[in-house]
Amino acid sequence: MTWTKAQQKVIDTRNKNLLVSAAAGSGKTAVLVERIINMISEGDNPLDIDHLLVVTFTNAAAAQMKDRIGKALDKRLVEEPDNTHLQKQVSLLQSAHITTIHSFCLNIIRNYFHHIDLDPAFKMAEESEITLLKSDCLADVLENWYEEGREDFHQLIESYSRSKSDLPIEDLVLSLYNFAMSNPWPKKWLKGIGASFRLNTIDELNNAAWMNELLNYVSEVIKDLIKKAEIAIEICNDSDGPAAYLPALLDDLRILSGLSKLTSYEDYAKALSDISYMRLSSKRQTEVSEVKKDKVKSLRSEIKKGIGDLISSFFFQTTDEMLEDMQAVGKVMEVLSELTLDFMEAFAAKKEEKNILDFNDLEHFALKILISENNGEIVPTKAAVELSEHFDEILIDEYQDSNLVQETILRIISREWQGEQNRFMVGDVKQSIYKFRLAMPELFLEKYKSYGIHDQDEEGNINLNQRIDLDKNFRSRKVVLDFVNAIFEQIMTEPIGGIHYDDAASLKYGELYEELIHTHENEPDSDLSHAMNRISKDVELILVTDEEPSENEDGLSDSKEKNSINDADNLKEDISGLYNEDDEIEYSKKELEARAAANRIKELINPDNGLLLFDRETLTHRPAQLKDIVILLRTMAGWSDVYVNTLMQEGIPAYADTGTGYFQTVEIMTVLNMLKIMDNPRQDIAFTGVLYSKLVGLTTDELAYIRLMDRTLTMYEASLVYVNEGNNEELKNKLKDFLDKLHTLRDKMIYTPIHELIQEVLDMTGYAYYVMAMPGGDRRKANIDMLISLAVSFEKGSYRSLFHFIRYVEKLHKYDVDYGEASTMGEQENAVRIMSIHKSKGLEFPIVIIGGLSKQFNMQDQRSKILFDSCYGVGPDYIDIERRTKVQTLLKKVLQKKIRIDSLGEELRVLYVAMTRAKEKLIMTGYLKSAEDLNIQKDFSFYELMSAKSYLDLVLPAMNNAFTDYMKITLLRQENIIFEEAAKQQFLQHDLKELEAEIAALESNEDIQNEVNKRLYYKYPYDDETKLRVKLSVSELKKLGQFVDDEDSVILYESIEKDESAFEEPTFDKAYDAESDASSKNQVMYDDDDRYIPDFIKGSGSVIRGTDRGTLYHKVLELLDLTKVNDYDDLLKELDRMANSGKVSENDMRSLNIHSIYTFTRSDIAKRIIRAKTAGKLYKEKQFVIGLKVCEVYPDQTGDEPVLVQGIIDLFFEEDGKLVIVDYKSDIVKEETQLINRYKIQLVYYKKALEQITNKEVSEMIIYSLYLGKEIKVE
Repeated sequence: MTWTKAQQKVIDTRNKNLLVSAAAGSGKTAVLVERIINMISEGDNPLDIDHLLVVTFTNAAAAQMKDRIGKALDKRLVEEPDNTHLQKQVSLLQSAHITTIHSFCLNIIRNYFHHIDLDPAFKMAEESEITLLKSDCLADVLENWYEEGREDFHQLIESYSRSKSDLPIEDLVLSLYNFAMSNPWPKKWLKGIGASFRLNTIDELNNAAWMNELLNYVSEVIKDLIKKAEIAIEICNDSDGPAAYLPALLDDLRILSGLSKLTSYEDYAKALSDISYMRLSSKRQTEVSEVKKDKVKSLRSEIKKGIGDLISSFFFQTTDEMLEDMQAVGKVMEVLSELTLDFMEAFAAKKEEKNILDFNDLEHFALKILISENNGEIVPTKAAVELSEHFDEILIDEYQDSNLVQETILRIISREWQGEQNRFMVGDVKQSIYKFRLAMPELFLEKYKSYGIHDQDEEGNINLNQRIDLDKNFRSRKVVLDFVNAIFEQIMTEPIGGIHYDDAASLKYGELYEELIHTHENEPDSDLSHAMNRISKDVELILVTDEEPSENEDGLSDSKEKNSINDADNLKEDISGLYNEDDEIEYSKKELEARAAANRIKELINPDNGLLLFDRETLTHRPAQLKDIVILLRTMAGWSDVYVNTLMQEGIPAYADTGTGYFQTVEIMTVLNMLKIMDNPRQDIAFTGVLYSKLVGLTTDELAYIRLMDRTLTMYEASLVYVNEGNNEELKNKLKDFLDKLHTLRDKMIYTPIHELIQEVLDMTGYAYYVMAMPGGDRRKANIDMLISLAVSFEKGSYRSLFHFIRYVEKLHKYDVDYGEASTMGEQENAVRIMSIHKSKGLEFPIVIIGGLSKQFNMQDQRSKILFDSCYGVGPDYIDIERRTKVQTLLKKVLQKKIRIDSLGEELRVLYVAMTRAKEKLIMTGYLKSAEDLNIQKDFSFYELMSAKSYLDLVLPAMNNAFTDYMKITLLRQENIIFEEAAKQQFLQHDLKELEAEIAALESNEDIQNEVNKRLYYKYPYDDETKLRVKLSVSELKKLGQFVDDEDSVILYESIEKDESAFEEPTFDKAYDAESDASSKNQVMYDDDDRYIPDFIKGSGSVIRGTDRGTLYHKVLELLDLTKVNDYDDLLKELDRMANSGKVSENDMRSLNIHSIYTFTRSDIAKRIIRAKTAGKLYKEKQFVIGLKVCEVYPDQTGDEPVLVQGIIDLFFEEDGKLVIVDYKSDIVKEETQLINRYKIQLVYYKKALEQITNKEVSEMIIYSLYLGKEIKVE
């Protein structure tokens, strides 16, 4: 491969800190790979690849890098088969340090865990576990603070959490925590928040760190206003200019020039407060251009508005008032800082207790291992020195997306501390689009501006810190690059965007498409000559509008508009007789834009006169296909569905790589509602949602009938009543069938993994089949499969119950964490792909359509009550609780402008990424409110850029400013699209009538009719057998074979009686008497103050009931070590151990009747269990799967086909060579026989299973009733 001079220089330069500014499509990955290959294969002392650290942004990039290096090494070995060094590199490649920063940090921790006293058995926590753990820790911290009752804490709550819940303050703490963790020293950063507000004098204000930000902004605005004044003066001096306005404008320029010389806040405040403007002369002026007169007036209005905005933004208070507010709010911010620090420590303690780490821990633990302080100075530790000596060079890809923590880690293990330069950084600051992940493009920019661009400095010394620009683009046609340069040289500036888009930053044409066919283009009979007419020669902006055209509209340039305003009338004439004005279709702005894109796509892929694309492999042209096209959107939410549906309606296959919207799909909401009521059926919203969904299919009238049974009951309880007392038999049957299924599923919850429960819901209800029959059924079914995968992932953490899974999903909703819908199409499908601009980064496509240019930028961050900044801390509103007033502090105003500038810079870079994905054709679409704006032009001053609200505000004026023959602007009116659609519908109706006639002719053919009937009504002879379940749980078998010895034996539905007093929460106020009367069995009492009281008893919480309670008792008895329980205090300590270890939550513990458990520990069966454990013959919670004959399971079947039966046995033990089964039950019953009738069949299957598996006799089957406090033998 032939490298450019710049590329070769990047490959060859050694022993320097090298920053490579690699423009889009400049081949940076190929260059990086070649540099690595050269380092490990050339020279007198080639390196070993495991002595290089290559840090990539994603795991996929790391894998791709290894693959490329491997192929390059293989190629070298073909040339040098006996090169043992190269052979060694191949063997070292898989263990080479080509990795993401998080993986590298994990490797550091695993190797140096002992340096920070970390348990080496730690594991990486699942995201689900961390989400729930954060929530639990924060709830505990807030509860403690509420209990302390600090006045300053209540002031914080009153100021920033005025709602009925703690959600606003929780969001605030978590946001501040996450922001702090992007700093290398988060605790120090949090503790320093208050310093920004401790300002007592004007001098302290002027010296505040953030004051430079304010002064720089004011300076930029004044520079812009001076330019406007100079332009206005220049117009006044024209021969036909409004010369009478000159005195006022000259006075404006004098004022502005004076302001430009000021350097302090106090000086600005005084000067701006004293401003007064001269009135424009009203003297009648002859021979003056009205256009120029209006232009000058407009410019002067902009000047006055600019000054007014500065005053209202930064100089809206007296200095004393401002300092007073800052000091007052500073005290509240210190409380917020303290609260966040408390949460940080509690969260860290919980993770340490569970011995888990999250991704933040990886970076910060690595920092702890690598850095120490010596007299306030940061120095590398022994571990850092070892790593520094090991790695000969550190190569960082996508350096523009690094944050300060990552920068600190990689710098400390470089050799800069030893006076050597061995860091290689490559990236493109114009493509830094991860500010929302707290990336800091400033790190790249600082080096971009400070590193020398030559080998030596002006004094002849070697530049040890050097920058090399790779600015040649080998991806795109020249027309695309020229367009990108023309736009961004106007809109990307150093104040907004961080870099001035000058010649050094612009894209240079690298691969000359046209020259590849240049020798053939003049041959008249050549296919290649014909191809020249169909290759891309322009960039298009397609605008749609729903504005009605004016009667005499003539302001649209013919060169810029493809469709004239008369096209709609012409189309009406073409479809006369088919078109009916009553059939007019109304489209949203998004739909209009999507239909315009669809129409253009059809033109592009037309095989006769559509676009031809150049195939670089065959060096020939080929027609464009759908899979060559990608539609890029700034946000997928609310847009991707419109585009997919519109394209599909137009017969264009399309799929979207969505990143949001998953939890809002009807199928996922339905399944989640079902899971919620399996966990707790007394949730009215979820229960009603399931009844109304296709899982049950009730109508609104039927829901009303249920609700009217008893308004005091939950919908679940009302449904139970309706089954027994309702008068609509059809509805009763529907409810009974559904409730049977629900209770069966609830029985399975105890022992069935969540992902299997979801599958059970689908199997039992047939919902998966319904979903697949819906529009987009394949995608909907794939969404449900994703939910099952999410459950599998969740179950890898320590929270594994259905309750916690539902809670986890709710937390995802709460914190706006979403997933994209599943895709049923792949990249190789011939379909249009729709994706976000962020997801497209690093990719390239022959044809790119950028949609939604008129969508307004999301500036939501600026409207928060408290703003965050890595440099300046927090910028809050000041809320005076007594006066009930709210004022934005000066610091908040400063941060608002800073965030606005940073956000606009980010939007510019996102737009740059989108445009530079196109290889051959670039098309943009947007909505234009008024056709009058079609020719709008702007000067793109700082102030003008700050006012931009959408990409269209930037692209359209920039195109008009630099308009050339390769730019094409098209305006389509709504009626153009409506009439085209109406015509299409009419033609479809005509085709439908012809099809109906063909069907009628077939229906009259008796032979065809008989054959169709034969196929439609065929009945499989063994249909009944196919409906038999081949795998059943013991609980299901219990339902199939329920005994009916008395009226209580068949329990189809849970009792809804409220009399559960016998199992109420115990109290602790008198001495416990083990021999006390049974009537006081729920009074657990003591009077000794030294008695042990577990933490969970001291707290408070909700009490769980029903099936959840049964699950809880099984869990506690499984974990309980009976050998350690000699008295009541021992039991309490055992329970406290479970709560503190996180195996059972404290809230769940509060729902236990501890006396019932203590009674069990004193029972004869407990003593037998202890003896079995001592003998090593005790077995708890043992799962089993056995095979039985179908006739043993289904009484009406005679076959001997196998049926699998699964279940979990609470406990069994071996005694005298025989087995004893013990099953715990927490049911509230009156008599022993009720439990025997309910559970005998279940125990019989346990007996069969054990005897089949162990070949030992089961001599006893025992139910231990926690409610009755006794063991019950089942014969």
